Amino acid sequence: MSNNVNGKKKWLGFLQISILYILQNMNAYLLIPNYNLIKAELGVSDAYLGLITGGYLFFNGLAALAWSYASDARGMKRKILLSSSFIVGGTLTVFTSFSFNYIEMALMWILAGGTLGAIIPLGFSLISDLFEKKIRTSIFMLWYTLGGVGLGIGYGLSLFLGAIYTWRYPLYVGGLILLLFGSPMCLLIWEPPKGLSDAETVKKYSNFYYPYRFQPKDLGLIISNKSNIYVALQGILGTIPNGVLFTWTVHYIIREAHASEVAASVFLGIMSTGALGGLFLSFLADKLYEFKHTYRPIIAAICSIIESILFIIFFSTPIKIDIKSNDPIEATMQLLNLLQRDTILIVVFIIFFVAMFFNSPVGAIKNSVLSDVNLPEHRATVLAGVNITELFAKSLGITLVGVLSDLIGNLRIPIMIVMSVWILSGIAWLILANYYEKDLTRVRHIIEERVKRMNI
Repeated sequence: MSNNVNGKKKWLGFLQISILYILQNMNAYLLIPNYNLIKAELGVSDAYLGLITGGYLFFNGLAALAWSYASDARGMKRKILLSSSFIVGGTLTVFTSFSFNYIEMALMWILAGGTLGAIIPLGFSLISDLFEKKIRTSIFMLWYTLGGVGLGIGYGLSLFLGAIYTWRYPLYVGGLILLLFGSPMCLLIWEPPKGLSDAETVKKYSNFYYPYRFQPKDLGLIISNKSNIYVALQGILGTIPNGVLFTWTVHYIIREAHASEVAASVFLGIMSTGALGGLFLSFLADKLYEFKHTYRPIIAAICSIIESILFIIFFSTPIKIDIKSNDPIEATMQLLNLLQRDTILIVVFIIFFVAMFFNSPVGAIKNSVLSDVNLPEHRATVLAGVNITELFAKSLGITLVGVLSDLIGNLRIPIMIVMSVWILSGIAWLILANYYEKDLTRVRHIIEERVKRMNI
């Protein structure tokens, strides 16, 4: 099989995995824009909305461990697992749209989050098998960037269908998309053998097979890996503010800056395009990686600390938008005119834009670090374990801000407090840099020895 054909299959596999990630992210954001509609119909509070959103995310991570175990330990085909995930997740999303009380809605929505927990660990595992170490940060960043399209699709679909019909209709449509499009797409994925990209010396063998699977005794090796420990720690600290940022910011703008849902969404959407700068920082991290491996965690540390400071400045600066129109074109034109006239607004706009520039590459660096310091048969399970701790922290942060909002009567102070946690995440990255090279080298040596044995 020629390298050209292999290269085309790699990018085809990447495209398929990216589409699935887009669909999963779309589903996750089908509720958030319609919080106010749900509150009005079901009579629930911010605390309830924070709880079900956080519960969706937490069970998404918790179930990922089961999906990963089925892949890493049982050797089940990843595309079969992904298809099962989308079938059940789509069905539960449709069921959520027919919920007629808050208990039924919470149960269906949180279970939907759990069933859709396969794409992140299994997609991570597939991408690690498709691409070499030296370009993985850029590849993961591109994956995250494309996945971000799903957030926009889910948000837009929910916002506009919710305004025209009801908050239930976007869930119904989103669930059908998962069932009728997502599940068949899973079955079409080109699935490479595990460890293919790491065993570079065996690429000449067209029938390469990696026989190793995760075993319970491997937990000792995984836990003794200091890089894994500090990736998990920085993840706990980093996802608390990240979850709050992408859940509550639009409602902060609606309530504190007196903007309509559409105007707030447009304002946040334009500011968030700063995340595209993460493609440059990820490319830089990969280039510096070729000179010294520890540059990856150091860049992540710098990004975490800078974004913390910038987001605190953004949320501590009072702004007024006062745009009540829910017409997208009219709201956008009014917003652009306001940005030309209001100096404070344009300053905070730039601050948020730059903060997103530093926010976006951290997740890609995390994934590339985990893929470097773990064996192929451990990667999905390790990522799932890390994601469980992260999503628990994220759901806790989202719920906490909702509770504090009810108690204090505003979102500004709770959000500012949470944004400061990113500084601690940056410190964890700096500590991780001391162990990264050693752990990476140990994994590389194990794989090299295995490859030699397989070639005998």
